[in-house]
Amino acid sequence: MTSRARLFVSLFAALAAVAPAAADPLHLAVRLAAQDGGGGGGAPPAPARPAMLADVAGPATSIGLPELLALAVRTAPTLAQARIDIEVAEASILSTQAWADWALQAQAAGSTRVSGGAFSRADDVTLSADLTRRISSGGTLSLHAETGYTRQDFLVMGIPGTTRNYDTGVSIGFTQPLMRGRGKAQLFAAERAARTSRDAADVATRAAAIALVRDVVLSYLGLKAAERELEISRASLDLANERLKVTLAGIDKGGVAKAETIPVEQAIATREEAVLAGELTILDQSLALRRQVGMPSAPGDMVLASTVDLAIPSKTWDQVALVTAASTNSPELARLAALEAGATIEIEVTENGLLPSLDLAASIGPSVIVTDPTGAFDTSTGVTAAVTLTYQQAIGKTAARAEVRRSRAQRESLRVNASDVKNQIVEAVARAVAQIQVAERRYAIAVRAVSLAEQNLAVEQARLGLGKSRNVDVLTRQDELRAAQLRVANAVIDWHRADAAIAALTGEILPRYGISIDAK
Repeated sequence: MTSRARLFVSLFAALAAVAPAAADPLHLAVRLAAQDGGGGGGAPPAPARPAMLADVAGPATSIGLPELLALAVRTAPTLAQARIDIEVAEASILSTQAWADWALQAQAAGSTRVSGGAFSRADDVTLSADLTRRISSGGTLSLHAETGYTRQDFLVMGIPGTTRNYDTGVSIGFTQPLMRGRGKAQLFAAERAARTSRDAADVATRAAAIALVRDVVLSYLGLKAAERELEISRASLDLANERLKVTLAGIDKGGVAKAETIPVEQAIATREEAVLAGELTILDQSLALRRQVGMPSAPGDMVLASTVDLAIPSKTWDQVALVTAASTNSPELARLAALEAGATIEIEVTENGLLPSLDLAASIGPSVIVTDPTGAFDTSTGVTAAVTLTYQQAIGKTAARAEVRRSRAQRESLRVNASDVKNQIVEAVARAVAQIQVAERRYAIAVRAVSLAEQNLAVEQARLGLGKSRNVDVLTRQDELRAAQLRVANAVIDWHRADAAIAALTGEILPRYGISIDAK
């Protein structure tokens, strides 16, 4: 007997002497092993599989990422709200084009007056109509038509009489601002501002779609990572169960000490706990992913299963090109550009408000007057022309100057934000590229570590067969193999997460998965 074996026997005897047999964990483990083995020479029964969460949550439903993304795009509240915002912006554009509509206004008025003087009664009826339309210079064209009828009953030297007058006129008018409000820039300012709002709504829709697709992709990768971790945990549990079978068989043949089952059963318990935790993680990931894409959950239909087999492809990265693409396709930069365009329009409008008001109004048209003072109609025709020049200016212009100053400050704030976003894009691209490069190196190191861990495990098992090792050493090598396999899986997932981040930054993530954003 070796010195190590004699030391172990002495330690076992000392523990047995100082503790009751029923409370001794070593004694309890040996007793349970003896009960399971039966001692009759037959093969020991396989340990019972514990109830897993799949028994409660139901079988996993396999689903691909494209299917999830299509469902998310159809049901996402953020995209639905973005489409509504676009409809509102288009309605606003249409409303700003109302200046080109013709406006018709008609009026009828009548009055009568009765008195006791020479003119005992007077009746007056007037009908008028105006047709107006603004023109691109900022002015207004108008067509005015008016007709009137007047009747007067009178008494002169006791003799009654009646006069009737018919007055009809048509005129064409034109009003044009010469300073404030003059020109197309002012007339179309509201429409231009509405179109920038429409552009901003388009950008917001694209940004919402990119964020949604990115988040779903990352969640799907999280599900895949949880599946791979569970797969590794189950494989590790299978190794421990196999180790227990071999150990029990050795005990049954008398070549292995019963105490060798203790570390194996401890490892099985720990690994079963890891499997349960892994199944719970998959359930959580599945429920979160269902909620994210609008997929309903039901008892027995909760767990999702990915259909992709991830690997790290061979790919090169041009950081300068990525930054250029990200800056060109950045929804945030596009949104700030649209807001800056709107701020520039507002500055133009407010600066125009600093000018004094000088408006020219002119009208010309024929008129016909028919009178009947003595029962015989008398008709006269003529032309009426009028020109008016109106000047108005606010003294001090405090309000207008303050508005211009505020508008310029807002535009400058947008430019500062755009500069900061550009810096953030450079940093984000650099960080994502670095994460990809590190993930590739981690993957290569972890793959090598898996190979070495498999070799160490094989060597340790061979040493155990020669009686030069223990189960606890083999289990340690199994744990080392599991850790190395997890590092490989994590490196692959981290690579794809960083790749998704780059695709989201450059806008390439939408065409990559065939996502088209339709505002209608």
